Amino acid sequence: MPDLYTREIPATDPRLKRHVVHDPRSKGFVVPESNINRATWRDRKIRVYDPRPNPNQTVGNCTAVAKAIQFNAVGNRRRGVILGMPYAMSLYSLETQIDPFPGSYPPDDTGSNGLASCKAAQQKGDGGAYYWITSGADGVVQAVMDGDVVSVGTEWDNDMFTPDSEGRVHPGGGVAGGHQWTCRGYWKDRDWILGRCWWGEFRDFWIARADLDNLLRNDGDAHVQERA
Repeated sequence: MPDLYTREIPATDPRLKRHVVHDPRSKGFVVPESNINRATWRDRKIRVYDPRPNPNQTVGNCTAVAKAIQFNAVGNRRRGVILGMPYAMSLYSLETQIDPFPGSYPPDDTGSNGLASCKAAQQKGDGGAYYWITSGADGVVQAVMDGDVVSVGTEWDNDMFTPDSEGRVHPGGGVAGGHQWTCRGYWKDRDWILGRCWWGEFRDFWIARADLDNLLRNDGDAHVQERA
């Protein structure tokens, strides 16, 4: 079996427990770069049916939260079902049992990775096929244009905790840890991508496409997954 590339990302915040796991076999399951067609890019926001009030992630289950958000999206959800934090906690527990890192939750809040979230969702019967986006932020935007909420795993910088007056986060200030979050929209004039996570009042935020591209190039990854 090919060797996995793994890297644990030290975190200064308990919510930032995304680690890096890249499997060479994933290269056989990618969204073709030829799918990118910038002529189709326009303003778009994919509706996501998240619980209200917005759940507040307090442990390192960001990989599972991102999966729940994907499965709550229009076109990818089960009618009448809105997944919440109990689902994300259950999925996270399974992820930590199948990922390559020691410890499992509970009681070990060791974090996990995007690949484990896909496999765990399949094992639970909730997730179907999943595909990796290897064309950076351009591929993420195209997936949004095609109607998919994208789960991205990146480093999260200290300056990104505080969006500016327009709701945009700016990488910088040193790495605070690894985070799994989702991309559900695009603002064409600004060339900004709309992200979402479950941090209480911190929910939707913008990030420049160039900034996301840089994050993805540094051991990041992005994927889409069908709801089973």
